[in-house]
Amino acid sequence: MTGHAILSPSGANMWFSCPASLWLGKDEPDKASIYAAEGTTAHALAEYCFKFNKRAENLIGMKTVVNDIDVDEEMADSIQEYVDTVNGIRDSMSKVIVFDVEQRLDFTDLLDISDNINVMNTEYKVEKAFGTADVVLLGDNELQIHDLKYGKGVRVSAENNKQLLIYALAAYYYYSLINDINKVSIHIHQPRLNHYSEFSVTPDELLEFGKELKEKAGRAYNLYLNGPQSDTDFCAGESQCRFCKAAGKCEALANEVVKTVGADFTNLDESLIEQISNEEGENLANKFKAVDMIKSWIKAVETQVQAQLQIGNPVPGYKLVIGRQGNRSWTSEEDAENTLKSFRLKQDEMYNRKLINPTQALKVLKGSEIRIKKLEGIITRPEGKPTIVPESDKRSAISHADDFTDLTQEEI
Repeated sequence: MTGHAILSPSGANMWFSCPASLWLGKDEPDKASIYAAEGTTAHALAEYCFKFNKRAENLIGMKTVVNDIDVDEEMADSIQEYVDTVNGIRDSMSKVIVFDVEQRLDFTDLLDISDNINVMNTEYKVEKAFGTADVVLLGDNELQIHDLKYGKGVRVSAENNKQLLIYALAAYYYYSLINDINKVSIHIHQPRLNHYSEFSVTPDELLEFGKELKEKAGRAYNLYLNGPQSDTDFCAGESQCRFCKAAGKCEALANEVVKTVGADFTNLDESLIEQISNEEGENLANKFKAVDMIKSWIKAVETQVQAQLQIGNPVPGYKLVIGRQGNRSWTSEEDAENTLKSFRLKQDEMYNRKLINPTQALKVLKGSEIRIKKLEGIITRPEGKPTIVPESDKRSAISHADDFTDLTQEEI
């Protein structure tokens, strides 16, 4: 295992905040998922659109060389939105010096923890460490790092985002050799969540982050090799625990959940629900802040239990069984169609006709404003539902809460 794999920038937010997390998760396997595969395809599609000035919609139904995931309509729309946003920012600059896509960045020196060799009491060999920035844009004395997050499960903020700050720092050391840089900004694009986030720092602030980075990396690597020395080496929190491979077995996280809820989970009953329902003000707000962390913990525990049962380790009171079968599907639609035709079935017995939806219709009619205007008269769209967000959210607060259904009376 290399130093690069251990001190991964994508996991920096975790080992920055909870240095012992690397040690706790060192034996946990990495888990591949369909979501990661989709993200890989989406990034490859974006790269192609940037480099060859192509429209993503023209590639619907195609497969990239990176995996077997098709480019579908949702992916094409999302990637085109991302590409258009970045290109718009670039076009707004009076002078563009650099526009690099999928740029490989060397941050070997940034994660070099050789200064901590005596502290770690172990030998350390500097490992080459590289990462890839989705887009590096340099113009008008500003260095920008753009990052595409194709997933739609978690909204990610650019503010003090450790991964992108590491990329920005590596890029700054390289590109400042060819041009003066007065401002550095990092940008996160999540088109499927209609979310865009930006965070800016000065070069001096970025260099200060670099000093902190070496310190945090040294401590995390030390604990990875030698194990935790005290409970303070663990620090549970929603952001650092969300993607931690060891969250399901972490006592610090479990204790934080119990502390936040204010009850013993062995006695989780209606009295606890009643207790929480009677909370108000700051106490309720503090509990709500931890909701995402608690959800992540529950999911992590479920995953850990299933993993233990799958390898034959007992979990008292539980077992694995075969669940309900999935939906039926044709192994080959072509073979199924030919077989059904041989049965002399009627067309309406073999095929279902479905009217295209409004979104598809508007795309078909793109450029025909008269027909679109006529069609819009028969399109309806439900209003968005009340959603809880931080006060920093730019949307206006709902002022007439009494107009809405009493959610406390609905079944949980």
